[in-house]
Amino acid sequence: MHTSTTNETPALFWWLVAISIGVAMVPTVWVAFDLDAAALFFGNPPALAVGHWWWVELINLYIPAVFRVVLLVALVAWVWARWHSRGQRWRLPLAFVVLAGILGPGLVVNNGFKDHWQRARPYQVVDFGGTQRFTRAAVMTDQCQENCSFVSGHVSCGFFWVALMLIDRKRRVIWAITGIAAGLLIGFARMADGAHWLSDVLWACPITLLSSWLVWKLLLLFNK
Repeated sequence: MHTSTTNETPALFWWLVAISIGVAMVPTVWVAFDLDAAALFFGNPPALAVGHWWWVELINLYIPAVFRVVLLVALVAWVWARWHSRGQRWRLPLAFVVLAGILGPGLVVNNGFKDHWQRARPYQVVDFGGTQRFTRAAVMTDQCQENCSFVSGHVSCGFFWVALMLIDRKRRVIWAITGIAAGLLIGFARMADGAHWLSDVLWACPITLLSSWLVWKLLLLFNK
């Protein structure tokens, strides 16, 4: 990995942030996209009866655990690199993976948005057999008490890989493709499970990228 310590953020990173915000605004403003997309996975039978596909079930069950293992491995590697001269060039990127992974998919998404936005999940709303009221992504509400819908923690674990272009500029296109593909694939699985709206999936991208960017800037500042 060619680690970058420059203060300049790749143009591709900002393009992806801007595009992801623009795309996420669509189901936020026109809520029919949220409802229609979710409706594909409900019904008897649903239009897309994919909730029990093996890879969909694996994603829904294990993505957070796998991501935590990745962060733990990165932390152990950072401790090793901190005390061995051979690992010097890995200290900054490993610190980024650990801290950005904890801040974005961890604190910002789960302890920030999910716990305070209180948006009901698709299976919880009246439209799909639940008891709660549907609310658009832009509205803080009281339709869920814990582990709520906005935004998707699973999906943020996928989009997180896009942020690795900040520490590996040489492979920025590869990281972008990998992260976007992972985020969308995981998002499909979460929607197939009735656990998230389309807007939950899409907003996970810019929120994760911006929180990761903040970590990177702070690391560069303290690394001077």
